Amino acid sequence: MALGPATPVPTDGRRLGTDLVTRVVDTVVDTVRSLPDLAVSKARIPGALVKSTTGQRVVGFANGAFGEHAASRGDAPPAAMSVRLDHRGLRLDRDSLAAAFPSATGRLVVFLHGLVDTERSWFHTDPLGRERPGTDFGSKLATALACTPVYLRYNSGRHVSDNGRELDHLLDELVDGWPVEVTDVVLVGHSMGGLVARSAVHQGNARAAGWVSSVSRLVCLGTPHAGAPLERSAARVAALLARVRPAAPLSWLLALRSDGIKDLAGGLLHEHQWAGGQDSGPSDAVLPDGVRQLYVVATVSRSEDSVLSRVVGDLVVSTSSAADPERNADRRWLGGLTHFDLVRHETVHQTLLDWLSTTGRAGDGGPRSVVEIEERAG
Repeated sequence: MALGPATPVPTDGRRLGTDLVTRVVDTVVDTVRSLPDLAVSKARIPGALVKSTTGQRVVGFANGAFGEHAASRGDAPPAAMSVRLDHRGLRLDRDSLAAAFPSATGRLVVFLHGLVDTERSWFHTDPLGRERPGTDFGSKLATALACTPVYLRYNSGRHVSDNGRELDHLLDELVDGWPVEVTDVVLVGHSMGGLVARSAVHQGNARAAGWVSSVSRLVCLGTPHAGAPLERSAARVAALLARVRPAAPLSWLLALRSDGIKDLAGGLLHEHQWAGGQDSGPSDAVLPDGVRQLYVVATVSRSEDSVLSRVVGDLVVSTSSAADPERNADRRWLGGLTHFDLVRHETVHQTLLDWLSTTGRAGDGGPRSVVEIEERAG
């Protein structure tokens, strides 16, 4: 992703810049994790603030932004991919899953969050200010579609291909240990989560993993299939700064962007795309014929064809990248929404419900715009 050969910089200086940011991140994470218990009246505040919503988001951001740097002095969560229930990790043996999902169905809807986030991004306080229950997409879909929502957490600072490999093996374990026979698996990924899902299906399909035969649908919400303009710009700025010796410290800081962030520049799905070797493999994900995809595209503008829609997109991902006509998928455009509305807005939930309730193959009919979706919803 570099624009050309950079001006050499002293190795010691480069190491100093890396160590500085690494130590700052380590200190923040370690401090949050080691806070003592605080007694307030008769209630107790959890000693590790990292367990709170704010603490979890801080660690999720640290991992997503800096990747392995955020875990250099220990296993700072969320370092490993895990299934979460009430924001706690679960064991994937049959007894543990049966206890966690007493009403388990054979249809699983698996949710993957985006960059610098955790599974908490799918949950939101309802209008009355009550705490989270019933306000997530999964709970709403479960009521309408007789499915079981499953939320995953992963370290979004790792390469997409690495997270895809981990998801491939985790789903093998999950399906094998599920309390009832799994008949259908739907993957829903927001932003980077869509790339991770596509990478996992590709890798699982390549090794003939058992869980892949159960996958029927894959939903990508604001996913940068063709790359994210913001990350491409950051890569260019880093390369330019590296050529100017006085600006070298800034280029070192930009170079500390996580592997996951760097993958977003080109929507990279495979190890060979970033490993530096010869291009000896596909650039796209090879999915089984029976897997139907939906790409949901948001724009801040309420006009699909406006200049604002084409230039700004959803504020993070461009429409051309999120819709990516090169892939065989159904597409839905939603106007007046941002990238972050895609994990919480009622119109997005209605879009998923409508599409998951239909039958057919990719490219078949169905509502294509926010106006049509609202009309179909009544």
